[in-house]
Amino acid sequence: MKKTSLFASLLLALFIFSCNSESSDDVNQDRIFTVYELFYNANEDKTYARATFHFGNELGTRLELADPSMVSFNGDELTFNRVLAYYEREYAGFVNTGTFEWIDTEENAFQNTIEVHTIDYASTIDTIDRSGSYELAWSGDALQLNELVVVGINGENEGDARLFSTNDIGSTSIILAKNILEQVGQGPGTVYMDRSYTPELLDATGAGGRITGRYRPENQEVYMK
Repeated sequence: MKKTSLFASLLLALFIFSCNSESSDDVNQDRIFTVYELFYNANEDKTYARATFHFGNELGTRLELADPSMVSFNGDELTFNRVLAYYEREYAGFVNTGTFEWIDTEENAFQNTIEVHTIDYASTIDTIDRSGSYELAWSGDALQLNELVVVGINGENEGDARLFSTNDIGSTSIILAKNILEQVGQGPGTVYMDRSYTPELLDATGAGGRITGRYRPENQEVYMK
């Protein structure tokens, strides 16, 4: 059966959800909900600074900024992706912190700083036995307030992708439950892990927003027993 990548599936879902956008000069600027993300992917050794603008709330219509509105990260202007309807700039290597600045059409400036908290696998994973639960430990600081760890497993069969998450303060591992593991087919698989830090967005419109720093160590190739 054709292998379906978890990442490709998520990208397709994002594309379907976000292909429509409208101009930000058509809406009340105080009704714009802002989403910022600084994401490091060790598989590529690249950092992505991303900004998305929605009308009303995070489920609202995505917006393309109209002059003189613009968004930047550490002084570098982000470029609009018309397919996915968000702004982005790529950086070589790990950028662990920085400041997003958005200037709306009325030339009001909003600045928000974010940092990325690192994580890695405590040891190499060779095999995961689906007949019981599995504790996956990580190296790095224990989880703190406003942090989340998500582990994804993608098997070789269509529909195998499964997600696990924890936000338990003080934890340094995550339990992969048996009832979910057994839904992943036997055979080769890929494990990815994200650590997200989402503090309060301090400089926002009346609609609010969200800011996240996210770190992904190199994926682990495993055998699902």
